[in-house]
Amino acid sequence: MKCAYSSNIGAKRKVNQDACLAATIENSGRKYYVFAVADGLGGHRSGEIASQMAVDYIKEKLSDVENYFDYDEMYHFVNAINHEIIDVSRNCEECLGMATTLTMCILDGSRLGVIHVGDSRAYRINKEGMEQLTKDHSLVQVLVDEGKITSVEASVHPQKNVITRALGTDDIVQPDLYDYQVTTEDVILICSDGLYNMVDEGAIREIVLTYSLEDATKELINLANHNGGNDNITVVLFNPKEEVTAND
Repeated sequence: MKCAYSSNIGAKRKVNQDACLAATIENSGRKYYVFAVADGLGGHRSGEIASQMAVDYIKEKLSDVENYFDYDEMYHFVNAINHEIIDVSRNCEECLGMATTLTMCILDGSRLGVIHVGDSRAYRINKEGMEQLTKDHSLVQVLVDEGKITSVEASVHPQKNVITRALGTDDIVQPDLYDYQVTTEDVILICSDGLYNMVDEGAIREIVLTYSLEDATKELINLANHNGGNDNITVVLFNPKEEVTAND
């Protein structure tokens, strides 16, 4: 297993509200690799606290979950994070209304579970192409699904940053759980919208396939900033076949 990750404030923001995670979890004698990106909502106060709470909760509590590929168990786990964020928000005036996205990948051999709330994304990248593994919980995605706009129109829509699900906004959140098979030829990317809104998929794929994972994280962030850096930028890359490293 090889991994590299980095988070950057971007060119326009005063605070980095993103958080990310790469960790190894021991559970019932098995080793799992866990990766996550949480993007604190820019329009909400204390988004950086909400996103850090999400990744801290994963580090501290994920090993208590029995089956990472069971929807009911992961539903309850994600809602436990949601309740923690809401409880802090309601008891701290400075944190009132804080919220975050969460996209988490759990790797068990060749099996990849993806747990997802919001509009951060996970992708599979290989020589065959680039596949988005998650579906945005956003207003523009609803409009695309209804046939009212195209995906190209969605990418430039004035309300493209309006999301329909997040941790911290409602008492109950409905996460998506995806179950994939991956190979040693795949590179998995998890990123906040600060990357994919600034860099098109073709450029992302070319960089990931050209550079080492460590250098690719730097190149992706540099290009996002070069193209405007309108938001915080967080990139997690991992490949199932080599050793874990990281760059913060």
